Amino acid sequence: MKKSDQRRLDIIHRMPCMACVQEGCNILPVEAHHIVDMGYRKHSGGHQATIPLCEWHHRGNPRLGFTASHMADIYGPSMARSKRKFIARYGTERQLLARVDSMLSGGKMSVAKEL
Repeated sequence: MKKSDQRRLDIIHRMPCMACVQEGCNILPVEAHHIVDMGYRKHSGGHQATIPLCEWHHRGNPRLGFTASHMADIYGPSMARSKRKFIARYGTERQLLARVDSMLSGGKMSVAKEL
């Protein structure tokens, strides 16, 4: 893995979940969701095409003691369980990536200087 890829993933793991931010909540920790186009990461940008999502919004795993339905009611749709609802509420993966890249290159994340 290139150093720039590792730095990005390190930063992504310190960012909040992009869906949780819109919901006004914060479920930690986050995971790096790799955008996949045409079935392959290499066509999508690899590690540079990653967005931070919590376990619920990324893989649809409910928190201990919660049902998936309860999680969706409280925290919004999961990409894994309901991609259309996820996109309608938070934007496409590419739109979320553009927000992350803007945060990293511009003003909202001081860790961007590490890239």
